[in-house]
Amino acid sequence: MCGRYVITLTLDQMGALFETADRPNLAPNWNAAPTQDLPVVRRGADGAARLSAIRWGLIPHWSKTGPTGAKPLINARSETAAEKPAFRTALKRRRALVPADGFYEWQAGPDGKQPWYITRTDGAPMVFAGLWERWGEGDARVDSFAILTREAGPDTAWLHDRAPVILERGAFAAWLDPDTAPGPFFGPLAEASLTTRPVSRRVNAVRENDAGLLDPVETVAGEGGQAPA
Repeated sequence: MCGRYVITLTLDQMGALFETADRPNLAPNWNAAPTQDLPVVRRGADGAARLSAIRWGLIPHWSKTGPTGAKPLINARSETAAEKPAFRTALKRRRALVPADGFYEWQAGPDGKQPWYITRTDGAPMVFAGLWERWGEGDARVDSFAILTREAGPDTAWLHDRAPVILERGAFAAWLDPDTAPGPFFGPLAEASLTTRPVSRRVNAVRENDAGLLDPVETVAGEGGQAPA
């Protein structure tokens, strides 16, 4: 799954990555968490990519309680999204690109949970496959998104059995196009595509948000699970 991630790309970097000139008010975020407004790219009415900041935690358009209701839907399983009432229409019509530097997963140990930071081995930004929805109207309107997940590959399966669906740069436009079947995007990444390292346990507190969260720390090999060789 993906429950916390990092997004520090500048507007210029995102503009170059997604070929968009939009300039929403964004700040670097080293501990992006559910219910926060975070950058996504969606397809505009003219077919062009548009960058904006919307709420992480999808609210189905038919929800009776909106953002004050049930636990936000931050992830959608790629294997079942087409069948779930909360996600199936968005998968057909409202897809999104979710940029990130990397994401966190946790390893349980005898003295608590140790966060690990996961990035692309090639150093490129991550772009998650997302879905978005619009709830309400007028001043009450809320746009929100969820990140699609798949079975984790060998790089991270020792940490968690799920991982975000990560898109390659050449697939961005096709993913946003509702006429493109989603299934081919859900395949596994090549082995050794992702790199992991243990980082500060301050990540565990959402209020902590600074570059120091990414400083590598020492951890005991095999503590609470299996650390990479």
